[in-house]
Amino acid sequence: MIVVERIESAHLARNLLGNSSRRDLAVYLPPSYATDRSRRYPVVYLLHGFSSRSTSWGLGPALAFGALIPPIDQLLDEAIASKAAAELIVVMPDGWSAFGCANWLNSPVAGSFESYVAEEVVGYVDAHFRTIPRRESRGITGASSGGMGSWNIGTSNPEVFSAVAPLSAGGHFDVTARSWFRNYFDRQYPRPLAGPVSGEINSWLCYGLASGLSPNVDNPPFFVDLPFEYPSGDVIPAVWDRWLAGDLSLNWRTRQADLRRLRILLDVGSQDELGLQYGHRILSRGLAGAGIAHEAREYEGGHTTYLRERAALACEWFSEVLER
Repeated sequence: MIVVERIESAHLARNLLGNSSRRDLAVYLPPSYATDRSRRYPVVYLLHGFSSRSTSWGLGPALAFGALIPPIDQLLDEAIASKAAAELIVVMPDGWSAFGCANWLNSPVAGSFESYVAEEVVGYVDAHFRTIPRRESRGITGASSGGMGSWNIGTSNPEVFSAVAPLSAGGHFDVTARSWFRNYFDRQYPRPLAGPVSGEINSWLCYGLASGLSPNVDNPPFFVDLPFEYPSGDVIPAVWDRWLAGDLSLNWRTRQADLRRLRILLDVGSQDELGLQYGHRILSRGLAGAGIAHEAREYEGGHTTYLRERAALACEWFSEVLER
């Protein structure tokens, strides 16, 4: 069963993009929640991808590649019924932004999404649902932009979460982001840049990520610094360094002490159309070289081939590593 709450966020208020501070919060409750009122449950926080909403994980079936994909609550109910997963609560916050998504980062331009999740959403859920309110019983995951968000939030807040599972996580910007900017610049040239362009996904990715990674309150009307000059494409090192600080294939190096406190699962399709499998592989190799325990999975598929199914499988993994 999924219930949808509405919460008011102080961390999302008064942002420069006009993003609403009042957000839906979709909460999956396991089968025994309504009948066993003395029981408490571990919690997984599940973050959606670019331009999605909290309810995108499914309040009904979705059509993908000609097949109907069950909603996330059905997949979780089936995993619990088959004993593949233990009963847990799954919380789906809303990270939508006017530029698509700020990748769940703290930003004076888009709003402080990391603090919204790690402080306000966690606090609300612990206060209103029968959770086990400690880090050992709390995990975070997400797909694509939500995968990047789960990595950055989880590894920056190990006092809140004890396990992190990025799914097809955005990163490896030296390959992925460079291609977005090249494609956007090629489509726009010789016209001046004028923000996200309707129907041009690369422009939305460029401005959406910049609103989280390189916001600039003194640079209206879009309040971001782009890391490449237009139209030359030359890198702007000071801005690019800010992007690389949010790149999971690199930023693990400065977070090793916190990473050693976490259980870690990396999950990605081996034919990811955005090339995110390479960032996952680089991250896994780096963690292994540093002696940081983790599990790395690859499956045959693309960026969104098995989106809900992989989220359900991550919840099976969480049911093994979170304390009950």
